[in-house]
Amino acid sequence: MHLKHCHHHGFTVSDLENSLKFYRDFLGLELIRVSERKDLPSYDQIIGHANIHLQVALLRHPADGTLLELFQYENPKGQQRRLDNTFIGASHMAFEVDDIDALYAAMQASGYTAINPPVDVERDGTIVARAIYALDPDGISLELFQEYSDLVAR
Repeated sequence: MHLKHCHHHGFTVSDLENSLKFYRDFLGLELIRVSERKDLPSYDQIIGHANIHLQVALLRHPADGTLLELFQYENPKGQQRRLDNTFIGASHMAFEVDDIDALYAAMQASGYTAINPPVDVERDGTIVARAIYALDPDGISLELFQEYSDLVAR
């Protein structure tokens, strides 16, 4: 038995349409489909709740095919929790970008926020990237970084 590959990453969101504006319209992920899931005993069993009702969007990165699944729970109703990268079980996706400073400026102009402005990432005394932790409309963090390709092999 072995893992074949990572199929997708998923986030639970409060408002699917609002999240699509960020992930699809702003970041540029391609929308594959939006679907409704309810009255499906297999979902009840997998998720561990009765009478699951979800709105699900599946998005794909246009360059490398990475999949992101967004879930909006209708039943049971999605619940807000404190989001902080230090919590056990906290998760994030990381996307490499070609110009982190321009993306950060575009985020600000579009009303999106980040934990930090672009910061140089240093490893072993060498600056290897520039990065931010962007926040989606629900405050879910996404690492966005510009890696200095000439340093990757080092």
